[in-house]
Amino acid sequence: MLVREAGSRDVLSQDGFLYSPGSHPVLLIAHMDTVHEEYSGMPTDIYIDKAGPDNPMEVLRSNYGVGGDDRAGIYIVMEITRQLNCHILFCEDEECGGVGAERFCASGISPKVQFIVEFDRRGRDDAVFYGCDNRTFVHFVESYGFTEAQGSFSDISLIAPHLGIAAVNLSTGFYNAHSETEYIRLDDIGSIIDRAIPLIANVAKQYKY
Repeated sequence: MLVREAGSRDVLSQDGFLYSPGSHPVLLIAHMDTVHEEYSGMPTDIYIDKAGPDNPMEVLRSNYGVGGDDRAGIYIVMEITRQLNCHILFCEDEECGGVGAERFCASGISPKVQFIVEFDRRGRDDAVFYGCDNRTFVHFVESYGFTEAQGSFSDISLIAPHLGIAAVNLSTGFYNAHSETEYIRLDDIGSIIDRAIPLIANVAKQYKY
């Protein structure tokens, strides 16, 4: 189903994912589901710990886990698309093995992009490439202040080989995922967006998977 609202983007809503085409040739990905070990409902109380002389971090948290994995990723994607009209893909059930990503791959949608960036990684500086064997792309991403790290799975593990396009999963500023002590560092999110925008703006070259 194609959804269109005045003054907004076209959004294709299908079982398992939301996809919105863009004019800037980069695909941005995040996932819509969250996991908490002890608590299955929505957090009702959200707190912001402001930075101060004894605490340089500005932290968003909840007593039940704040769901930064991957609400923080969705927020970063939306902030980036204020400046760059990228293709957007939000998947369901990444935490269940990439169900939404599988359905996107089966949909026949094939955006013409130079590379793919997912935002679904803990911390501040990580860049995870999974099975993407393109060292030129790794060096390209690292030149914007990210460092190659290891990870087990995310949606790009399925989508990148399917499209044949190089992809990276970048840090998103959350910590202690899937637990009641999960929190989001708002200063990290600002740093990530500041570095990701020029990276994503640089579309001079297409990087193959």
